[in-house]
Amino acid sequence: MGSPWSELLANVAIVAMFVSVWIHTHVWIDRFGAVARNGAFGLLMGVGVIAVMLVPVELLPGVNVDLRFAMIALSGLFGGPLACLVTGAMAGAFRFYEGGIGTYAGMVSIAAAMIITTTGHLILRGRQPRRTDILLVAAAVAIGSRMGLSVLPMHVVQAYLATAALPSMLLDFASIMLAGLTLYQERVRVEALNSKRIYKAVVETLPDCLNVKDLGGRFIIANPATARLMQAPDTAALIGKTDFDFYPQAAARDFRQADEAAIAAGAPMNIEQHFSHGGGAETWLSTMKTPLADRLGKTIGLISHNRDITRSKELENELAQSRMQLTDALTHMADGLVMFDASGRLLLCNEQYRAMFPATADVRVPGVLNRDILRISAERGEQQAPSDDLEAWIDGIVTAHLAADDRNVELSDGRWLNIRSRPTDNGGSLSMFSDITVAKRGEADLRAANEELNRLAHRDGLTDLWTRRAFDEALEREFGRSRRSRAPLSLLLIDVDWFKRFNDAYGHPAGDACLRAVSRCIEAIARRPTDMAARYGGEEFAVILPETDSGGAFVIAEALKSAVRDLRIGHKGSAKQIVTASIGVATFDGTGKSMDIPQFLLRADEALYGAKAAGRDRVHGWRPHAQKSVRLANRQS
Repeated sequence: MGSPWSELLANVAIVAMFVSVWIHTHVWIDRFGAVARNGAFGLLMGVGVIAVMLVPVELLPGVNVDLRFAMIALSGLFGGPLACLVTGAMAGAFRFYEGGIGTYAGMVSIAAAMIITTTGHLILRGRQPRRTDILLVAAAVAIGSRMGLSVLPMHVVQAYLATAALPSMLLDFASIMLAGLTLYQERVRVEALNSKRIYKAVVETLPDCLNVKDLGGRFIIANPATARLMQAPDTAALIGKTDFDFYPQAAARDFRQADEAAIAAGAPMNIEQHFSHGGGAETWLSTMKTPLADRLGKTIGLISHNRDITRSKELENELAQSRMQLTDALTHMADGLVMFDASGRLLLCNEQYRAMFPATADVRVPGVLNRDILRISAERGEQQAPSDDLEAWIDGIVTAHLAADDRNVELSDGRWLNIRSRPTDNGGSLSMFSDITVAKRGEADLRAANEELNRLAHRDGLTDLWTRRAFDEALEREFGRSRRSRAPLSLLLIDVDWFKRFNDAYGHPAGDACLRAVSRCIEAIARRPTDMAARYGGEEFAVILPETDSGGAFVIAEALKSAVRDLRIGHKGSAKQIVTASIGVATFDGTGKSMDIPQFLLRADEALYGAKAAGRDRVHGWRPHAQKSVRLANRQS
């Protein structure tokens, strides 16, 4: 047996040799994946375990130790469970092969070292071990691997603890630390090398220019993009040269002044640079210049990052020119134009648009919400809005702006505007406003003249009201106008109560006089130029009320009912003892797409018979639950 020191050096040399083998071969093995790498590492450390176990160190007479635990610790910490299992299995198998009184104790210690190092690797959760991790695992293995002592005779344990425990633990700790730090430094070196390769690849493929100059303005590093910008054959042609070797003198002087300013400032600086090569092509650069300092903080050069923004500058100029042209077009166009974004905020408008709304021109400016503009317009009396449902009125207009819509609006001062709205791609809207007041007034005058001619040609001979045919034509016309303008349209159907009994009791001449009297009442309430009263058939009459909502229609109907009662025409066949009338009211709000004229008439008819079923001398509006049986019963009566 040689001296302990020579055996110790042999053990350390074996550990160092196997670590060195791994350092020189792992790059090739890494290509085959993590499983192959960890398995190979475990196999290599397992061979190392057998090698150190063949050269034990005799610390004291009869007390031999080796660095097997260092190899197991390295395998588990850097190779994971697979590597540790391979190394531990080889160590255990060889220890069993050696035999002797300490075989079982050696197996226990090997298992303890495997468990400790594998647990340490799992705690890292995939993170590579650091210096502190190596230190903790080394200490844990140096102490925990002595668990094999628990199965040895007590006198052997006492002798070992008194003489060799501390030196052997220190030897394990030191060997694990040294070998672990060597592997750690190798990993750091490989990572740094990979980072350097990645950095170089990124710099070389970077489309922007990146270069470094010394304090004299000479290039010391440059990427291919820089060489292309400076029209150099390659990056090597730039090294040692300055901007004066590639750019016109004036441009090179400007670049040098910018470099000196950044160096003097001692802080990053963003600027735009403009130059032209000999061919006359202009180039714009967005440049960041950052002083380069050494470890002591002394500036030793300048890092420049250049981005070619020539195309962006050209687009900016084109955009500015387009905006000028758009401004000219908006200024000189006859119609008003306004654009809102997706949130309903005014983006732009021309003066013609603001001039069309003089009462609210001060709020029709970019940044104001459309809802606020409409609310102020209603408050100032500029637009006709219902006082009881202002928000619904605003909602309707905002919704119309967001859809493809064409509508006419009458302002409070009597002017008419045609509004054509179209949605935009970004969720907003664009609207054109045209003043159609003159055309609208001409249309109204023409309509009034035509209606007068039509009135003269379509009069009922008995009552001098419009005929049924004239009524049908007027209803079709007004219904279509209501649908286009979204203005409400109301219809009254009037029936003289118990008129058959009146004829039977007083004779037909009296009946005719009664109908003429009722007709005068109807004419009195249908007094607007656009209102139209007709004899619907027999003792039934109809009144068309354009631009009249249900509330207004009910007021008119109640007034008519009272006017008929006020005639005080005696009627002994009626429970009221005078002539009365039942009236049905129906209203079309102009927005129902499924509503048509027959349905409109049917609603008025059902409302009329609802009034008759309720006792006559009443005004009823249309109700969805009107009973057909009630209507039939009243028809028969």
